[in-house]
Amino acid sequence: MPNISEYTDYRTFIQDYFNEMKCRNPHFSYELFARKIGFKSRGFLYNVISGKRNLTKSNIIKFIQTMKLNKDEANYFEVLVALNNTKDSNERNYFYEKLLSIKSTGKNAWNPQIVRKEQYEFYSQLYHSAIRTLIDIYSFKDDYDWLADNVYPKITPQQAKKSVQLLERLGFIEKGEDEKYRVTNNSIATPKEVSSIAISNYHREAGKLALNSITEIPKEKRNISSVTVGISETMYQKICEEIYSFRKKISLMVEQDQNENMVYQLNFQFYPLSNIENRKADHE
Repeated sequence: MPNISEYTDYRTFIQDYFNEMKCRNPHFSYELFARKIGFKSRGFLYNVISGKRNLTKSNIIKFIQTMKLNKDEANYFEVLVALNNTKDSNERNYFYEKLLSIKSTGKNAWNPQIVRKEQYEFYSQLYHSAIRTLIDIYSFKDDYDWLADNVYPKITPQQAKKSVQLLERLGFIEKGEDEKYRVTNNSIATPKEVSSIAISNYHREAGKLALNSITEIPKEKRNISSVTVGISETMYQKICEEIYSFRKKISLMVEQDQNENMVYQLNFQFYPLSNIENRKADHE
């Protein structure tokens, strides 16, 4: 049976479970699968897998029993369903934290997932990126009061220390023989669930700071502008490509800067102001 701890979408897990059962037994069908679960027809099963229907608590139990999940797997499946079904960002964070807890403490000892918790923590707080960049710019050696004072918005020395410890565990920084920290060239492969949840938090936090900067940062120290346009699907894709190209150009420019002494955050925000779901192909 597929390893459920590798899944971030319960619908995909159910589909893969069916595919494996079908390989084992060519006579296994959606209709048979639905009957085993307790559904009168395969229609509901189709709708669940396709995303048209969500599983309820009573249905969750039926799936767990039919797929013969053990206690840890059943717990993971139940939380995964809750995570996928909710649209509330706070609830998504709550259920994702529960998934991490199950992965790191379950009977099956899914300990490799602990690294993902640290990745999640890194992307969930914007100041971790700021601290990594400050360490790259300045010679840093355990002066957490200085480090905390140079982060905006201000954090505590204890938060700064924990951030440095996190960055070191992730391999983003390392301590040299002179006891000073330096940024490494190591990168991190972000798992899908981290990307979909923690990075959403990252962008939300960045957006809040951008909003606060309008009133808290002098105008000459910030640059905020916007434009409202009417475009086609094709033009949308072209603009996205231009944003990506510009972002790469900025990265190259920054690498050539030999006199860096500040940390800035550059956000790209391009979103619809009209209904994109029910728009007509042609205006009559």
